[in-house]
Amino acid sequence: MLSIAMILMDYRESSLAPIRTSLNIILHPLQVAVDFPFRVATSVSDFFKNHSEMMAQNKKLETLVGIYAARDQKYRSIAEENIRFRKQLNATPAVQERFMLAEILSVSNDQYRKTIRINKGSKDGVYLKQVVLAGNGIYGQVFSVSPSSSIVLQLTDSRHAIPVRNMRTGLGAIAVGSGNTNQLELKNVEANVDIKSGDTFVSSGLGQLFPADFPVASVATVAYNPGDSFMRVNARTMVDFSKSREVLLIWRFNHKTVLEEPEAEEQP
Repeated sequence: MLSIAMILMDYRESSLAPIRTSLNIILHPLQVAVDFPFRVATSVSDFFKNHSEMMAQNKKLETLVGIYAARDQKYRSIAEENIRFRKQLNATPAVQERFMLAEILSVSNDQYRKTIRINKGSKDGVYLKQVVLAGNGIYGQVFSVSPSSSIVLQLTDSRHAIPVRNMRTGLGAIAVGSGNTNQLELKNVEANVDIKSGDTFVSSGLGQLFPADFPVASVATVAYNPGDSFMRVNARTMVDFSKSREVLLIWRFNHKTVLEEPEAEEQP
């Protein structure tokens, strides 16, 4: 009854307004203190929610950047081939491709082996000898596959070789891993050919395992001893293997045919 009487009195005469104002002033710090943990919890929740969304968006953007870099290199190579009027391009159907970003889980500690383990495996469709890119350059190829991870052989591994050509002269060669970080050796370079420091070598596409016209290495040094049939050419890879944290897997829809061709040739 007392509460009802006070409400009616305040409504009609506003005689309790000063008291109400004083109570609001006194109780305001308490209200703020009670509400503070809830506001902090809400702010923290919003922060982590926004952070998670930003991380997810960043991941998608990184994937798109890698895919577009690889496709851009492919489109530029096709444009160059059209300019050079390579007739075989008209006779060969275009090879469609699919890409997937993979994280590097670990790097081999063996100084004589240049391999990495990635977080994609057979359950993701990864297969042996699958080409691996980094940006718009060739990183290596899949060496072994398990259900949830795979081993990738880097270009610089001494067991790895890739056919290449000089963009300036068209000279063909074989780039072999030296066993040292970011260093390759160019084999089968005859002593009388035109080659010099700074020349860029790209994948030639011979054998159809590696896509053509992807950057591989730049010539660092050229050495020749009189009487030798071949020059000793050292090159530096376009990919910086010491800084790569992610790689790009590429599916070329003719890869099964390419992988089966050597087996077919061996049959009598």
